[in-house]
Amino acid sequence: MSESPVPDSASALPAMTPLPDGALRLAAPAKINLNLLVAPRRGDGYHPLDSLVVKITLYDELGLRARDDGRVTFACEGAECGRDEDNLVPRAARLLAAGRQVGGVDIALTKRIPAGMGLGGGSSDAAATLVGLERLWGLALPREALCEFALELGSDVPLFLGPPAARMTGRGEQLAPVQVHPFAALLVLPPFGCSTAEVYRAFDAAPGEPHSQLPAELLREPPSCWRGRLLNQLAPAARRVQPQLAEVLSRLEATLPLPVCVTGSGSAMFALCDDRAEAAAMLSHVPDDLRELCVTVESNPW
Repeated sequence: MSESPVPDSASALPAMTPLPDGALRLAAPAKINLNLLVAPRRGDGYHPLDSLVVKITLYDELGLRARDDGRVTFACEGAECGRDEDNLVPRAARLLAAGRQVGGVDIALTKRIPAGMGLGGGSSDAAATLVGLERLWGLALPREALCEFALELGSDVPLFLGPPAARMTGRGEQLAPVQVHPFAALLVLPPFGCSTAEVYRAFDAAPGEPHSQLPAELLREPPSCWRGRLLNQLAPAARRVQPQLAEVLSRLEATLPLPVCVTGSGSAMFALCDDRAEAAAMLSHVPDDLRELCVTVESNPW
């Protein structure tokens, strides 16, 4: 695979861009969990979640070009894509095509959202595929139908069909829009991931105390009013499972004057800022050897 480095600063892209030849280009945004509360595992194996999730201006990009022979082809470049047969993008395309007379599609995915970091890149790619192919193939499906396909692909996929920010409950499939004040964030992308399964196993061994979600009205204020109250209940487990994360997080906590949070089950971390100027100031506090792991992002507008 060719390299596709993450830029030092990421700005908002349009969700979908029609191209002159009839193809489509789509942006698939990453997400961060501002607050992530996790309850003990239920009898069905799932952990009830209560998370404030926001999309950010770090994107994978998808190109969709119609075919007339019914085939679905897939190519991926950039960050680690994994095996094609495990990727949610061709699975989403084949799920949507099943039982319908569609012409087929060539899909090109450019990965910039690293996998295994709690940023939701694979789920976002799947959601963008559903939206793009619904348009490319002229299916005229209601959003509720797309959400059903999304949930079949994974609990996190419906999130990326929804608003810029949402409160996510249940096992991740229940979404309610929330208003979050626009923000910037210094996002740290370490050269290692975290195993979600291992993090949850470590969490189950020491689940911690229940907490209440942040009030919705507070989130409409600048992040400087509430970022000190953010909590990720998976973070202690992630630190135990991944010693490298514990080391990097400890160094950042010791040098940055703002709280440093883990997103999802790790390994990406972020410091939430009121604006890009504050994010730039925070970058100056990052140790030199960690600075190349950082990217400044903003809250995604869609």
